[in-house]
Amino acid sequence: MIGHRFSLVVDCPAPAELAGFYEKLLALTRVEDSGDYVALESPDGRERVAFQRVGDDRRPAA
Repeated sequence: MIGHRFSLVVDCPAPAELAGFYEKLLALTRVEDSGDYVALESPDGRERVAFQRVGDDRRPAA
């Protein structure tokens, strides 16, 4: 059996803003929005991208 990735969670300082961008770009539907957590889902419900607020968001050092 081949595995299937169902969801991806992205840490970010502004989940609603970032989710709005990907919602339009990928034609996904917003299925959950609690302010600190926003989830988008594909039309067939098989894939999900979520964005969660992280208070001390630091970019990786190069």
